[in-house]
Amino acid sequence: MAHSSASCITSSTVRHRQPYTKSVALRAYDSTIRPIELGRRLLGVVDAQVADDTRGVPHAYTVVLHPSDRAAFDGVEDDLVRELAEVVTQHSDRESYRLAEPVVIVFQSSESTRRGSIAVSPSPSVRADYPATGTQPVDADRAEAVTVRPVAATMASPVDGAVTTAIVLDDGTRHVLDTERITIGRQSGCSIVIRDTNVSREHVQLRRRPHGWTVRDIGSTNGTRLNGVRVEGEQTLANGDIIMLGAIKVTFEIS
Repeated sequence: MAHSSASCITSSTVRHRQPYTKSVALRAYDSTIRPIELGRRLLGVVDAQVADDTRGVPHAYTVVLHPSDRAAFDGVEDDLVRELAEVVTQHSDRESYRLAEPVVIVFQSSESTRRGSIAVSPSPSVRADYPATGTQPVDADRAEAVTVRPVAATMASPVDGAVTTAIVLDDGTRHVLDTERITIGRQSGCSIVIRDTNVSREHVQLRRRPHGWTVRDIGSTNGTRLNGVRVEGEQTLANGDIIMLGAIKVTFEIS
């Protein structure tokens, strides 16, 4: 019988056990695997890959599930992949890990993976532009697997503090980024309105991508700078980045 549940992906370091969470709403599904378990397992593998000398970790990971378990995420897999990539990115930022490229999570199905188990392995050959639900071959037998214990279908995971992303203005005003696309500008139709003549009517656009948030100047008069460098095209944001909209300073914040 399918059950409905609002599940959470929980990120916690294996060594320090300091959890932070990112919620993803799922439709009803019939599986013992929950997003929270996928997140925990993925971060355990990330932590195990840390290079002692450089603090570097692989940017790409393959998650292998039994076909019936993967089918439970039909319709929400893209959202789940995006959430997992954000969790790895944020975890790496907090732990001072070095990522050579934006995080990529690839889901695969394998009959050899037991139902209710998760196999996660680093995938160094996967490119940042590789589709998250593609069919790149993976050796599921070599991926380290863990069996997930069933949990009550109606039980929501405890939330110690939701991970949120926000834009903070110089006066301390904080705007939470709660949609896929945010426009900042002077006109009232923008998602975030800044009434200053240094800011164009539509100045920049922020977008939530699989690897995190990005910023793009959308034809502003005074230009946009990210940490002092003029923004050309779409640039990936990191916690604490300073965005200058002409002479107006805003800060990108993950908390």
